[in-house]
Amino acid sequence: MSQSTRFTTILGLAISMSIFSGPLEAQQHCGKERWSVKTGTDSDASSVNLSSSQNTTIAQLIALTPPNPIPAANRFAPTEKTVFVVNATLTDYKLEGGAKGDSDYHLVLQDDQGHTMVAEIPFPGCVGAGSPFSAQIANARAEFDAHFTATTSFQTANVPVQVTGVGFFDFAHGQHGAAPNIIELHPILDIAFTSGPSDFTLSLVPSIVTLIQGGSSSVTISTTATGGGAGTPTLTVSGAPTGVSLQITPTGPGKATLSLTASQAAATGPFPLTVTGTAAGKSHSQTVPLNVTSFSTVPTQQWEYQVITASSENDVVTQANTLGAEEWELVGVVKVAGSTNTWRAFFKRPKNNF
Repeated sequence: MSQSTRFTTILGLAISMSIFSGPLEAQQHCGKERWSVKTGTDSDASSVNLSSSQNTTIAQLIALTPPNPIPAANRFAPTEKTVFVVNATLTDYKLEGGAKGDSDYHLVLQDDQGHTMVAEIPFPGCVGAGSPFSAQIANARAEFDAHFTATTSFQTANVPVQVTGVGFFDFAHGQHGAAPNIIELHPILDIAFTSGPSDFTLSLVPSIVTLIQGGSSSVTISTTATGGGAGTPTLTVSGAPTGVSLQITPTGPGKATLSLTASQAAATGPFPLTVTGTAAGKSHSQTVPLNVTSFSTVPTQQWEYQVITASSENDVVTQANTLGAEEWELVGVVKVAGSTNTWRAFFKRPKNNF
């Protein structure tokens, strides 16, 4: 071997060694299993609505039924075509490196009840140029890198986060933190490290509702944001008996009226009416007893009335809850004209109940 040939060989080896001794992330492999779906290069990626996201919880996601079988290169609708937003605790994380890794950041999310699920941020270099997710994935990776340095070993975080990502069902292979149905947010499109959990409170007035067949009544629903502010909750009602129709009407910031109307043939008896609010991945419920009475049992019903004066809306709620325990039904609330802190609330109850 000539001296020039020997020099060329040594130079080539040196260059190769410098390449393979570069940054860890540059040495990583890309994935294979459902990789097009994970990174948005599948034929269904364009059907993912990136302009709209759905607030949800880990509990709701892990209750979804996975596909059977899981498609190799297509999306399972509607879950895998939906962008979800979850507020949770990031418990631990790692870089899926090495010869068998796919270069993703593997994040374990946990809710207040201890439910866990996996969320993953792909390595931007493994995302095809045609992916509609590529810019958001790169941004999410940069946001994560600004807070943590991922290695190939799990590290503890235990910080509150808000994660936005596309629903994805993975194959079970012993993933750390995996949900029972192996649902993930994959890819993560955005991650926000919050200073405290966003939440809200939910209250109902009155605390007991009496409804006569053919009659109507209402419940005032109040919600108040706490922490970082959870936004306006989505309200739903369950538990209404046959023949009782419901309608929720927003009346102002954090306020709504639940109107109840009973048909002449509505089912009678006591029923637990549950109002649920959901916002920013949080869900809270309150149950109010609903008593539906037969019209024939109160043909000549007589009422007694009461008016209270309150110094604030909270005072109205407090007094209404107290009176509700004595079967008083809230009829209406008005703010006294010309006053900044005086309210009057009107109540009624059947005379023959006492």
